[in-house]
Amino acid sequence: MNHILKTISTPNPTISLPLNVLEKLLLGDRESITISFGAIKETVALMHHDNLEQCIYLSDAIYNKCFLPKFIDVYEIAFVNEILIIGPVIGMLIRGKVDELTKQRIKIYKNYLIDYKHLNGLILLFTLDGIDEKNKLINGYAFNPKEHEWEEGIYPFPSVVFLRKPIKESIRKKLYGLIGTNFFNSHVFNKWEMWEWLSGHEQIRKYLPETVLGENIDNIKRLLDAHQETFIKPRAGMQGSGIYQLSKVDQEFILTYRVKDKNIITVFENWEGVEYYLTSEINLQNYIVQQRIRLLTKENRVMDVRVIVGKNHNGDWIVPGMVTKFGEKDSIVSNISSGGSAQKVWKSLCEIFQNDFKKAFKKYMEIEKLALTSCKVLESKGLHLGYIGIDIGMDENHNLWLIEINNRSPDMTIALDADDYQLYYKIKSSPLHYAKWLSGFGGEKRDGL
Repeated sequence: MNHILKTISTPNPTISLPLNVLEKLLLGDRESITISFGAIKETVALMHHDNLEQCIYLSDAIYNKCFLPKFIDVYEIAFVNEILIIGPVIGMLIRGKVDELTKQRIKIYKNYLIDYKHLNGLILLFTLDGIDEKNKLINGYAFNPKEHEWEEGIYPFPSVVFLRKPIKESIRKKLYGLIGTNFFNSHVFNKWEMWEWLSGHEQIRKYLPETVLGENIDNIKRLLDAHQETFIKPRAGMQGSGIYQLSKVDQEFILTYRVKDKNIITVFENWEGVEYYLTSEINLQNYIVQQRIRLLTKENRVMDVRVIVGKNHNGDWIVPGMVTKFGEKDSIVSNISSGGSAQKVWKSLCEIFQNDFKKAFKKYMEIEKLALTSCKVLESKGLHLGYIGIDIGMDENHNLWLIEINNRSPDMTIALDADDYQLYYKIKSSPLHYAKWLSGFGGEKRDGL
């Protein structure tokens, strides 16, 4: 339920709640209570009023001490662990510095707030240098829902943070000291870590290509002898960059890679030539090597599926949608940034299974189950994630393969590449709905008012 926050002039720190709210929260016999706005907590005298309007009256001294903006007056309340939470107060930690955040630069973040009417409260943008750890404040921007603009100012530090940039361990400790574990997408893992975690899970192991560390040249030779075709990938690579395809054809070895959107092919007559090239031209300690899976293609364009997975307003993993990616013609990768394109996944599945809708739906559900199970395994490793992108391929026998997981900065615009605007705005708003749940509001599992 929405409440209108108003101030009252009183010398004492006071909050006055509607009588029906007081009764529902079983707070009628209390004389004082601890309230919170984001990370700021204050103890105030508890009063009630009989106004029919669902108003919260807060003494102006507390209102000002918490640095609440006057352009936001609609909040929700929840009583959790003996604290009356007024919010939500949600933050997005972004790149850059405070003095670099022009309105032109930060306007893109308004797309996260297309469903603000179901969020309410205070939504903040801030940078690392804008954190006032001592006073639990931030110097940044707050979303003004009346003007649909970002307003610069000093605001309370949020109770939940959605990270839009990688952070160091020192910053992780600082956030933990302010809000506990209520920050997500802070862990960045590489391809080898992903493979180690997931390969230990029986249900997922069969979907993973055989993988070895690139630092052991003998392992590369063994994998190539076993599968004839391999990919050499940077452990922490993104957008398909830095990937090599190494194949063995008869007695020759063929190395294929891309430079400036062009395929480069080098042929070696013997393994010694391959070994010399790999050890002298590539820092193999930063690479993994995987068996190459012959993924389905369309008009000589390799294809795979980007599965978008996120936490919803109940804190549960869901799949808002999927998009099929097609690489550039004859490219070894399917990344759109490398000249590829995208399509709605249902259309792709119907084409693959020649309009056998039952088979297409069954495969869709298998893809979804694999993605959700993978997220739960990652979560069991102690990672707090709220939104990730998973690339799943299909071979010529329609078997699925888990190719990659992007948790650093999954590209939401891939939905626009497939002309799926509904999916784009759905996934844009999803992380903040999860953040609202994490802060104590919303969903069937919460008792917010």
